[in-house]
Amino acid sequence: MSSKPDRNSASNLKHLINGKYGLALTYWTLYLVGAGAFFVSGSLAVADDAWTVYVVLLGLMLAWTFALLTGIKFAYRGEDPGKALGRIAMLFLLLNMTNALATLSFI
Repeated sequence: MSSKPDRNSASNLKHLINGKYGLALTYWTLYLVGAGAFFVSGSLAVADDAWTVYVVLLGLMLAWTFALLTGIKFAYRGEDPGKALGRIAMLFLLLNMTNALATLSFI
């Protein structure tokens, strides 16, 4: 058997980053990747009582969310981008708060 690199997964990642799967799928996938990384690393920081690291991770998660919202703003093709952006921002905010509370449950 030959060990060829999996071109399909590399192609899927390239399509995701380029927005070929649509705005909603692209940004929800990117959000969930960031939220998952924050949950794991934030939970480890809380379990180790590394509060400085946890606060830095919160800041990074907030910056990630703003980066995604900025990307949505520029990629949105519709009549009222502000209305859609406001709804998505509220969902991201609620999910970030839920995620932060879940990481704090490891105290």
